[in-house]
Amino acid sequence: MLILALALSAATATTDDTGAVRAAEDGWNAAYVTGDAGFLDRLLADDYVSVGATGADHGKPAILASARTYAAAHPGAAKTPLPSSSTIAITGDIAIVRHHGAKDVSVDIFQKRAGRWIALFSQHTPLPAAAS
Repeated sequence: MLILALALSAATATTDDTGAVRAAEDGWNAAYVTGDAGFLDRLLADDYVSVGATGADHGKPAILASARTYAAAHPGAAKTPLPSSSTIAITGDIAIVRHHGAKDVSVDIFQKRAGRWIALFSQHTPLPAAAS
């Protein structure tokens, strides 16, 4: 009976955590296109790094500045939720979100700290052009 209770408890926590990670991703997109640097500052770890499709890395300060610039250049940009083609895998306090786009794939890594999911790292990899 105890094992069943623990299994059910773990399943509920995973479902709740999956929703929280999905909400963090959705909030990230909305904050980026609106220039909400406060949300991004709370979401991204201080040592957060994003490696773009060209291999260039960008730290948290660069992401915050980029969001402000993007929002100013694209007022009213669409806030898009996490696409259904993206997947979330959670093991313990680590979540890996995989995004599958038409031109690239990317991975976001989160860690649960003090009850919140914090973004640690992102990697973007271009897909090869389709053969003609």
